[in-house]
Amino acid sequence: MIKLKPLMEMNKYGDQPSPLLKQYLLENKVSELTEYLYHGSPFEGLVDMLVRGISGQEHGEVAEYDSFSTSINPDILHYFSEGDGETGLQFHVTNAKVIVLDDIMTYLVTQLPGSGFSAEIEDEQKFREFCEKFEIPASNWRTREPYLPYGYLSSLGVDAFAFDYTWKYWSDWGGSHGASAARDEHEICFIGKGIQTLEKSISLIYVDGEEFDKKLPALRAIKRKMHDKA
Repeated sequence: MIKLKPLMEMNKYGDQPSPLLKQYLLENKVSELTEYLYHGSPFEGLVDMLVRGISGQEHGEVAEYDSFSTSINPDILHYFSEGDGETGLQFHVTNAKVIVLDDIMTYLVTQLPGSGFSAEIEDEQKFREFCEKFEIPASNWRTREPYLPYGYLSSLGVDAFAFDYTWKYWSDWGGSHGASAARDEHEICFIGKGIQTLEKSISLIYVDGEEFDKKLPALRAIKRKMHDKA
């Protein structure tokens, strides 16, 4: 019988980094967000969210099981509606805790999903020192590269994550008031229990450009639009 090597090279914390990493991230990488955010969807998806509620799904790039993407860019209502006009949800979030991912954290949380996400390290020496300091585990199957396990970001108790370029754009240009000019997704991704908090902050429902603040009128409008498309 051949004894297989474990999939991951564990450290003394198993597949987790040192507890000091959590303290460091909460003190240095978490900020609060109060802003209007948007999620574009075709009619069918919007009906599902209005009737069944918002649910998360595995993120395609970052190692999180439950995630729900929003954007500071209102144009996302059109980009992701699959031809159904400006359709989706507007949220008004208040004091949401967002972990801002720099190049090191982006690399570490994108090593497991296999999405082909290309994260680059700006300073290799700084990266290695970071991994040693916080005892980041390494994988055997991917050239023994450091990684952070699934669900690590949501385990911090934050509501969402954002890549640092999005956060910088929001800080410099006034968030949703300037994001549409960039024509970029500018993702603010809610994770874990933060998705439940997000659902409570729905402020408007968009149906092919029409605005509704109640679910029932919005559902009636969607039914009418879908009938017209048939």
